[in-house]
Amino acid sequence: MKISYKITHCVSLLCISVLGLRASDEDVNPASPALLPLPQSVEWRKQAIPLESVKVSFPVMKDDTLRGAQVKAELKEILSSNKIEVNQNARTQILLRLGKVETPKHWAGQEDEAYELVTHTSGVAITANSITGLYRGVQTLRQLVVSKEGKASIAACEIRDYPAFKIRGFMHDVGRNFQTIEQLKMQIDVMAMHKYNVFHWHLTDHFGWRLESKKYPDLQSAKAFGRHHGKFYTQKEFKEMSDYCWARGIIIIPEFDSPGHSEAFRHGLEIKNMKDPRALKSMIGLIDELCTLADKERMPYVHIGTDEVRHKDEFVNADYLPALHKAVQDNGREVIGWWKGMHIKGDTKQIQQTWAQYRPLSKIRHIDSRSNYVNHLEALDFAVRMYFQQPCRVAHGDEQQLGGILAHWPDTLVDDQNLTLTNNPVIPSMVAYSEAVWKGVPKDYKLWATLPKKGTPEFTAFADFENRLAEQRDRFHSKTPFPMVKTHHIEWRLLGPVANDDVPELEKGIVKDKYEVNGKPFNWTTPIHGGAIHTRHFFGFGSHLKHLPKGKNIVWGNTYVYSPIDQELDAWIAFNTISTSDDRAGAAKQGDWSAHPDCNIWINGKRIDPPTWKTDGKRGKEIALVDQVYMSRAPAKIKLKKGWNPVLMKSARKFKWVFSFSPVEQVGSSYREVKGLKYSSTLPAN
Repeated sequence: MKISYKITHCVSLLCISVLGLRASDEDVNPASPALLPLPQSVEWRKQAIPLESVKVSFPVMKDDTLRGAQVKAELKEILSSNKIEVNQNARTQILLRLGKVETPKHWAGQEDEAYELVTHTSGVAITANSITGLYRGVQTLRQLVVSKEGKASIAACEIRDYPAFKIRGFMHDVGRNFQTIEQLKMQIDVMAMHKYNVFHWHLTDHFGWRLESKKYPDLQSAKAFGRHHGKFYTQKEFKEMSDYCWARGIIIIPEFDSPGHSEAFRHGLEIKNMKDPRALKSMIGLIDELCTLADKERMPYVHIGTDEVRHKDEFVNADYLPALHKAVQDNGREVIGWWKGMHIKGDTKQIQQTWAQYRPLSKIRHIDSRSNYVNHLEALDFAVRMYFQQPCRVAHGDEQQLGGILAHWPDTLVDDQNLTLTNNPVIPSMVAYSEAVWKGVPKDYKLWATLPKKGTPEFTAFADFENRLAEQRDRFHSKTPFPMVKTHHIEWRLLGPVANDDVPELEKGIVKDKYEVNGKPFNWTTPIHGGAIHTRHFFGFGSHLKHLPKGKNIVWGNTYVYSPIDQELDAWIAFNTISTSDDRAGAAKQGDWSAHPDCNIWINGKRIDPPTWKTDGKRGKEIALVDQVYMSRAPAKIKLKKGWNPVLMKSARKFKWVFSFSPVEQVGSSYREVKGLKYSSTLPAN
């Protein structure tokens, strides 16, 4: 399947680079449109106020002309896209003003981004402590304006808002798989719409040193690249990107990962190992050069990596890490490093960024990226992870718990950069995670792969979240890659784990409420919900089944899908979907759905054929991802009869033990739920 979406390259910084932000408001309630992230406080007044023409008032913006100009440009774009006339004689007013907006004492440090937004019949007033706060308020205004049949309105409401965390970021690893500046700008625009303030730019890795160095030009020579040869960002592009981000209330945290992940660095400079004195001298020179490209305000931090130093060529002398710290600090920047990674004993100045499942060190400032990797997520399971994970395992930030950065590590080779955004739900995850770091999550739910029981307050809250996420998709992301459909309404029952052939009728695709084999009963579970069902989560997070006896490697899943008519549909179907950072789940051979040949699906008793695989079982990080992930290949075709259709999934154990299923409808570069379908874990009587 060819995936395409439009990106326009803007010479001016003052524009929106994602085409098609405004898509469809057809199903939106104009009195209370979906907001994401939710504000800290919102009071709906159950009214939509017509907006035909408005006069606009801005404060004098002396301190930050670039960001101030961006505020004006985006407000103009919002009005234009909704066909609202700007008329300085109009009675209705949109007033942006600087004033005092209070935040709770324990939210100290976030006052700069606080704002209040009030709408009433005379118009809209956004009040903020700074231009940045006004910019955040304008992003909320964007979501409040609804257009139907050519007429715009705004929901009557009163909003008081401020971020729960100081650091709210997204990280993209471009060292392994290069992304063009245009594609990165599109992602920055999405971040800005949802109130992020950090772009963590992982610029270097084994396969490339992606930032031009005029001090060490050999880092851009052919010998330095392992993939995407010659693809790097010029210093001019870096400066442009810094300005582009700054205009949108976002700072850049650049990362030079060292001494691990340093193959491109060593090959380019012909340094055999990181103990060579030239390695340290060069790294200090590169840090000094980097810090000339953006001022301290726009780039207050430099990330020096230090994770996964596992090979002898990456080992360093004792003076290496202190010297890097000094180089960063001498340039007036703060040091960020991975934990677990190299750490100077007793040092409390470095900010630690946690990854995997490592607990943060005490008394050191902390940015949370623990297991927070988009590259392990798929379109049918990411939302629960984004909604229930509590950043830093606290309800709101403080001087030590700074916030969270969502990380995308697409390790495996991708030749088509578009696939990087569909092999995993990059943009949907970004939009979803914004709520956790902006509004905060009230408690550590430990729900990372399974939905809570239907009927609980947690389930109801998650259903509302998915509905809001889908509304954002439909309104603003029809032309951006947004692989996401709602899953909370898909109801399953499971049987197992069992051994292969334990239940012969199931092997034939026969669905019954009860089975008995040689006097032994086999029963289904009570209902569970979701689009991707994890029998055993690959990272040990909570799964749908608790007991997994040795030798019992099959789990069956069953749902009934109601269709109002006979129809052929597209569907996302997958078993043990690989992570784009590793291939431990394997690759399917022709004729199979998964690397485990026992995985299968039947609908109405008929087996659904798997795709014709382009890779045919080949695996490895240098085997380019083309169709291994269901979001980046043509959906499967399924036929549903009018009425209830039994769906039977046979899921067999691999590194990932998960099956994924949902009918979908493609609209532009996004997918939608198929209207009119219903789901039940048992066959309804009528």
